[in-house]
Amino acid sequence: MAELARHSLNPYRLPETMRTASLNLPADVAELLQTFRLTIADLLTESNPKLAKTTAARSVIHHALPHRALARAIDPANADPVAPRGYVETLHRVAIETGTTEMARRHNGCMHATAGCAAACLAGAGHGGLHVAVTAARGRRTLAMVADPVTYGRAMLYALARQLERARRDGLPLAYRLCGTDETPWFARTFPVSVADHETIRRRFGIWVAVGQTQTIHTALSGPNADAIAYEYLKAPADAPDGLRAWRDCGVDVTASFAADRATACADAFAAVSAGFRLAVPVAIGKRDPLPSRVLISHNGETLALPAIDGDRSDARWLDPSPVAVLLREKRARGADRERVARFILPDAPLIRLLDGTVQLMRDA
Repeated sequence: MAELARHSLNPYRLPETMRTASLNLPADVAELLQTFRLTIADLLTESNPKLAKTTAARSVIHHALPHRALARAIDPANADPVAPRGYVETLHRVAIETGTTEMARRHNGCMHATAGCAAACLAGAGHGGLHVAVTAARGRRTLAMVADPVTYGRAMLYALARQLERARRDGLPLAYRLCGTDETPWFARTFPVSVADHETIRRRFGIWVAVGQTQTIHTALSGPNADAIAYEYLKAPADAPDGLRAWRDCGVDVTASFAADRATACADAFAAVSAGFRLAVPVAIGKRDPLPSRVLISHNGETLALPAIDGDRSDARWLDPSPVAVLLREKRARGADRERVARFILPDAPLIRLLDGTVQLMRDA
């Protein structure tokens, strides 16, 4: 709701240039945000039902348009009957005005997505499936990130410093997810942080950030600040160049995501759990129905037995033990291809046969 409200027509809202100027942002950051009709406050979602349950920290998420959604949103021929999944004229105009149309058409923010994952994507659930304004807001962020990833990284550092200040005022750590609806490799995206940036952020927010020419969000912010917690759910394989280990090596708490419609789903689960990662498992189980107590995954004659926890009670994954199966009930995306979704979300069945193994959902007697 907060994300939608920020982009509603509000006659009392200050112009973006005035709101940006009040933070004394560097010229490159201020120009990028103004070009894409954004402000520092627009970059991160501060409130949704899952975050509201996370009382262990002030939590924020970066929502971009996932997979090929940006290309579809700027395509006048896209006549999807669900408006937020269809053509968004205002976003098309921004792409034309900023010369980012071709980049937007090529952009794929989810290189490891399966067909079922794309169909079931949370970007189409909740307000994201109801309001074109949310799609437009996420689209402008994505266009800015695609147009100038270096400056966008710098803008994100300022946005997170602002949020960390607010968390400290509340006596809480800050927990942040930058891949809320995509899998952009933030762990490897570098940008310069100057002494002037350090001083501006320290004076404005009371936050210390690391200085250097090749900082990442995690080294610049989390390095000097133990109360800034980076965490993600990722579908990347454990040992890929942009895989789970690479993210963890950069200080990010990672939960692997199980994709039942991937040909290597069970093998990937074994690799992730063997490497010390939790496993997030989406299940087609109703809100009021009991969840399994254990998840058994079999592959090549071996069986992996994981205790199960309810992942919908909180998003504080960094507090969960490992190994464990984090069960996530399906959040229905409007307009989704149900046949593809059904291959991705595990059904509530005692034994589920997949391409490379089986999954058993076990309930205590």
